[in-house]
Amino acid sequence: MPQGPLIVVNPAAGGGRALRLVEWIRERIEPMPEADLRVTTRRGEAQELATAALGEGRTRVVAVGGDGTIQEVLNGLASSMGIGELGVVPVGTGNDLARSLGLPSDPAEAWTIAIGATTRPLDAARATNGAGDERWFASAGGIGFDAQVATAMAVRRGWQAGRAGYLLTTLSELRRFENRRVRITIDEEVLERSVLFVAIANGEYYGGGMRIAPGARFDDGQLDICVVGDISRLTALRQLGNLYRGTHVEHPAVSMHSGARVTIEGADLTHVHLDGEPFGTLPLSVVLASGVVRVAVR
Repeated sequence: MPQGPLIVVNPAAGGGRALRLVEWIRERIEPMPEADLRVTTRRGEAQELATAALGEGRTRVVAVGGDGTIQEVLNGLASSMGIGELGVVPVGTGNDLARSLGLPSDPAEAWTIAIGATTRPLDAARATNGAGDERWFASAGGIGFDAQVATAMAVRRGWQAGRAGYLLTTLSELRRFENRRVRITIDEEVLERSVLFVAIANGEYYGGGMRIAPGARFDDGQLDICVVGDISRLTALRQLGNLYRGTHVEHPAVSMHSGARVTIEGADLTHVHLDGEPFGTLPLSVVLASGVVRVAVR
């Protein structure tokens, strides 16, 4: 049975940046006859390829793309009876998992780590939405305003799918979004309040570099939950910079919590996102599992 890694490339990631790496990767794996390189052609294919790789006897799957590609590979690995290994070459728009793990943005450096021998356990969270759909995520999920932006971004193309488009979409959605009344249960703690958004984080970063949960760790068996309360649009706009610095936690309307199980109930049309990808609407249930996969690190 093949023992080499499977390398999965999402050609659309990073505005085509991942596609430009395909021939470079082919050269790198030429001395590795058991390695396999696949370029995806549709949504969901990376997950299918990762599942099949473990069935073939491979243990390492390297995701070349953004957080969406990584999420697909994670779901493929998590569906296995064993513990697979995830390698990451971050060439997407956000790259929040890589940022939280301290992985380099340079593809050559990241490649060396992604196929290297050093790994660590990676916790992952299993989410269930109002439609009963289930999905694993590694970085962060959430509800409210940020999920509204993620839903709007899902249809953006070209430059609108990049950082400039994200900022414009954020400002546009902020003008029309209304805070939501929700009931949040974190383990045994219950909160009922109006919120701008709630972020359920496994790592420190989400939203393309926002330090939503300072000090969060991927292997501590805990989710870090950031609840941003009933603040105005103007206050939210003023806090955007603090989100990137991680100093938003000092605002009196922001509270931080931790736990292994989270449920959020509220208006049915309140959107949900996982790693920046739309995931239906409320209610939302999230359960953290320790050491679901191992991830290649420095």
